[in-house]
Amino acid sequence: MAPLGSNLTMTLLSLSLQNFRNYISQTIEFDQPTTMIVGPNAVGKTSIIEAIHLLATGNSFRAEKVEEMIRFSQELARVKGTLQDTADLEDDSTTLEVVLTRGMVQGKKTALRLYSVNDVRRRKREFTSNFSTVVFRPEDMRLVEGSPSRRRGFLDGPLMAVDKEYERSINTYDQALVRRNRLLQQVREGEQSSTVLTYWNLTLIKHGTYVTECRRRFLDFCQTVAFPLNFTVEYDSSVISEPRIREYQDREIAAGHTLVGPHKDDFVVKFPFQVDGHLEPLPISAYGSRGQQRMAVLWLKVCEFEYLKHQTKQTPLLLLDDILSELDEESRQRVLSLVGQGQSIITTAEPKVADEVQAQVSKLQIMEMGEGHLE
Repeated sequence: MAPLGSNLTMTLLSLSLQNFRNYISQTIEFDQPTTMIVGPNAVGKTSIIEAIHLLATGNSFRAEKVEEMIRFSQELARVKGTLQDTADLEDDSTTLEVVLTRGMVQGKKTALRLYSVNDVRRRKREFTSNFSTVVFRPEDMRLVEGSPSRRRGFLDGPLMAVDKEYERSINTYDQALVRRNRLLQQVREGEQSSTVLTYWNLTLIKHGTYVTECRRRFLDFCQTVAFPLNFTVEYDSSVISEPRIREYQDREIAAGHTLVGPHKDDFVVKFPFQVDGHLEPLPISAYGSRGQQRMAVLWLKVCEFEYLKHQTKQTPLLLLDDILSELDEESRQRVLSLVGQGQSIITTAEPKVADEVQAQVSKLQIMEMGEGHLE
């Protein structure tokens, strides 16, 4: 892949955890571009990846509730990271901190998440503009053949990272969708007139249209990313507009929920297969081998990496959470080609994977993890 211009890189110098997941107190110093954390399963490797992603996005990729990230019996947890721009080493470092609460601290009602930059309280949208991450986990291997909601989540991740308007629109859309579905049920039961839907129709159309436009642009970008296999992607968008709302309204009232809009979006990754002597692009989920499907997932993650690099003019921090052992040799080499473009943090439960990475990556820091702590 050709470099997309000159990119700055924000390097994570240190990470401190306090009462986060199974960590009482832990500070990790990152003194090489690539860090590999080696240890058995269930000792907290993924929690480190989760904490770094939390500093970049303000969100967890696995916790449904904030309290799941707080150590049992504790009121709050802290995640703090120190960053420095490698293009200007004389510049002061930046300290990011997320405080997670259960909603009450010392008897006082408190926000579930509190964000600070250099010890100054910030709103989430200001906090999450400091650096970006690309997380690659074993769960991502189900991206191509898994549920449409998984693929919609893949679209939302990079778009929310670079476009705060997109984040506002998707959140407003989701909230309006819940409200409209409730009203549809009330209209069906004769408790409300269909006129109560008008405001929520307009809200869904306004924000849904923006979500669709952004998703389309991202998938168009994916088509430009160089990759050894000629994958393409087809956006199966559920367009929301006044004519479609009118067309589906009676059916939606009968069903009691909204039938059109970006909450129904999907996309299909295709690959040229031989059909009757000619190549025809067909869905990789239906016609591809397991190896081809995994390469398609890898292509999508490379697209995410390149999109963030292109949009932010910074190389994302690459977080590989126990993924290398899931890949075949060709796929591992493709992933390792991303390592070295910027900072990478890799976890593994298999020492032989660490040996392989060590043989190919020159500036490497290896950390051994025991029961809930780094040795």
